[in-house]
Amino acid sequence: MLQALALKVFFFVPIWVLKIFFFKKLTVIRGHQFDPQAAAFLSVTPKTNLSVLSDNQIAETRKTIDESRKKNKLSLSPSSKITKKDHLLPNHKLLLREYQPINCDEKKAVLYFHGGGYVLSSVDTHDDMVSYMSDSLGIKFYSLDYRLSPENKYPDSLNDALEAYAWLINKGFSPKEISVCGDSAGAHLAASMVHYLSNRDLELPGSQFLIYPMCDPSCSTESYELLSSGYFLTKSNMIWFWDKLRGHKEDDVDSSFNLLKFDFEKKLPSTIIVTAGFDPLCDEGEIYAYLLHKGKHNVKQLHYPAMFHGFASVTKLKAAQIAVEDFLREYKKIL
Repeated sequence: MLQALALKVFFFVPIWVLKIFFFKKLTVIRGHQFDPQAAAFLSVTPKTNLSVLSDNQIAETRKTIDESRKKNKLSLSPSSKITKKDHLLPNHKLLLREYQPINCDEKKAVLYFHGGGYVLSSVDTHDDMVSYMSDSLGIKFYSLDYRLSPENKYPDSLNDALEAYAWLINKGFSPKEISVCGDSAGAHLAASMVHYLSNRDLELPGSQFLIYPMCDPSCSTESYELLSSGYFLTKSNMIWFWDKLRGHKEDDVDSSFNLLKFDFEKKLPSTIIVTAGFDPLCDEGEIYAYLLHKGKHNVKQLHYPAMFHGFASVTKLKAAQIAVEDFLREYKKIL
């Protein structure tokens, strides 16, 4: 309760005041300065070293973190009313939440997968963010509560995504009118599903929008070393997330697990990839965008050099709001 109140006060503090108190936090990496309001926000945000947790501690930690995220309301609310309807997919009774904005295009749909390293978060933790995006784009979103790790290893979440995709098609949506979207682990899941479909010459969605995606389980790029800690997502937690998802060592060469192992000569939909300058995942997202470009696919990378991993769900930060509004304008062009 006190944390939620403190955050409400924080977002009203002028940025010039934050610059004074958090001057030492205004680091410069690769020629870009970290956003001062974001630096102040991360300074007062609790940190959790997930890598020290045993598997039997994960469920309780997940509950605590998710409850905090739901209470703190870091995303802006939609400007118009969003009608929500919950559906249950038959196989595992998974929640698929439908978001319908006013005057939306009934023929189009976005299938959304939340972030959280495949271990944390849910449809509820991303409810405000998805509502905001659905309202801004004027398109129905369907957000999936896929099964989490380590209770459910790869490819369980991929199978859940495929079920949700088939459900939308059975409801009358044409594959080319479906776009897949996600943030972080959710972006990986979106691309993972697309790789799976492409490898089997199955019908692909019309587009994919990947917000700071997990791509490579090696966690070995330069951005991992430069940004190993201090910017919300840490290298140690990221290694831990991959380990909890991985079912077998062989998964690391599976192109639906390690996105960089895909044969980029195969068919793929139009793609937009969002990267952030102060995100350990920045370089692998850029590598993935380059491989798509090299394979002559329609791809655009949108880079926000002053932002951090997770900014899309913290639109009460001024720079994050500007970045999200910018990338939603670009997303609308490929829907």
